[in-house]
Amino acid sequence: MPQPKKPPRVTHALAARHEALWLRLTALHAQIAAVAARRPQAPVSAQTISVAEALLCDAQVFLAQGDGLPMAAPDHGGLLTQLGQALAGLDAWEATNAEWRGELNAFVWKVVGDPVLPVQRLRPKLVAPAAPHADPAYAAYKARMADLRDKLALRIDQFRNR
Repeated sequence: MPQPKKPPRVTHALAARHEALWLRLTALHAQIAAVAARRPQAPVSAQTISVAEALLCDAQVFLAQGDGLPMAAPDHGGLLTQLGQALAGLDAWEATNAEWRGELNAFVWKVVGDPVLPVQRLRPKLVAPAAPHADPAYAAYKARMADLRDKLALRIDQFRNR
């Protein structure tokens, strides 16, 4: 009996790949669901089948299953089921490889490496640093911009008065 393959360690690239794949699968799932609600037995176009098979193949990395290339179902109802299963697998992988960080007030990936990577598809509202006007570097920037505006206005006036 073949052993189920072990999911890969989370890296920044793999987390970004997961989020992009999740978005594409969700969009295709919504399109197929609209047709499947009315006509589940309707055949799926060849272009849609090829896109679905490519997405299902990409999802295999995140699903601890066999290595076989999935064949997309020929009808909308079956394809909807397959896409739903792939999305459920992606959600399970995300739940395993993400954690809540209270100091950031967001879910973040358990990535290998230093920078913390929030789960972007959840639209995190990260804790913002202090207001920019309280930052001395920002105050210096504003002063430089005001000085440049004054110099530019002076040059414009000199040009007009020629």
